[in-house]
This record gives sequence, C-alpha cells and structure tokens, in this order.
Amino acid sequence: MSEKEEIKLFERIRESISNAQKKMIERKAKLGESVVIADADGNPIEISAEEALKLYK
Repeated sequence: MSEKEEIKLFERIRESISNAQKKMIERKAKLGESVVIADADGNPIEISAEEALKLYK
C-alpha cells in the first residue's frame, strides 16, 4: 500500500469514527441521556448529550 493510499484510508477511518460519534450523541440527546467527555486536563466529566451535541458542532 502506498503512502497516499494509507493517508486516504486513515482519513476515511477518521471520518467514519466522527460520523458514528455524532450519530451516537444525537441518539442519546433524543433519549435525554448523558455522555462522558474529558475536560482540558483529561479528567472525565459527565454532561447531557444535548450539551455535548452543541460542543460537537
């Protein structure tokens, strides 16, 4: 696999993960659930999925 092909593959993987995360957050927001994210120091915090969706966009 050439370097260009690897870069395209990694970009496709990154986009797929990003899309999956967005769909999960949207689903959780509709259900009124919360998600766990990391703050600036890397510590876990729990926020509403609605709030996470605003941060995601």
